[in-house]
Amino acid sequence: MTTHIHDDTQNSLGAEVPTSPAATWDVICADPPWDVLQKGRNSLGAERHYDLMTLDQIKGMGDAVKALSSENAHLWLWVTNATLRHGYDVMEAWGFTPRSPLTWIKPRFTLGVYLRNATEHLLFGTRGKAPVQYKSQPTWMYAPLQAHSEKPDEQYAVIDRVSGRDTRKLELFARRRPPAPNWSVWGNEIASDVSLAKWGYPVPSDFDDATTDALAVEQAATRNRNEPD
Repeated sequence: MTTHIHDDTQNSLGAEVPTSPAATWDVICADPPWDVLQKGRNSLGAERHYDLMTLDQIKGMGDAVKALSSENAHLWLWVTNATLRHGYDVMEAWGFTPRSPLTWIKPRFTLGVYLRNATEHLLFGTRGKAPVQYKSQPTWMYAPLQAHSEKPDEQYAVIDRVSGRDTRKLELFARRRPPAPNWSVWGNEIASDVSLAKWGYPVPSDFDDATTDALAVEQAATRNRNEPD
């Protein structure tokens, strides 16, 4: 199976998305389903909510991420406190140089084995010559908790400021459409705009012939809502 982008030229927000089979993205954001401290009979973690991936499986996506990333690109990689060290290894395996962590401070603590977690981290890395567009972003953001494992919408504003609002962006392991323009998505819980099956990472939409039709209907409805009466 070859890599492809769905033929539709707009996402659910009406924003343009790349359509060329050779398309690349300037910004990659990923929230991998880490299996570290998430499994076991007494676990209350992510295993109860979605399929997990081993560190080797996540690092093995390097060839795909390199192919999908522009020569000069940014990577934003979500990690937990338990996977903080692993995150740097993954970033390097994906062809990026780690630059700085951005810490999400939560309004209350959650689960934890040793200390109760009230933070997660969004690691920022670069590839090639990709300077930031905003140089006053602090290394923390305070944002509310949402659904299990759902990252705060505030991340998109931060990424827009630092990586550029008009850059082409791709979210890996997406579970919903980003509430911001210029984003494409890939994941096993969403109709994906790109396929990673060529590299051994298929998702349900790779086998669903109705996916393209569903995307077309969704986007046509969005365009119709946006047209003046």
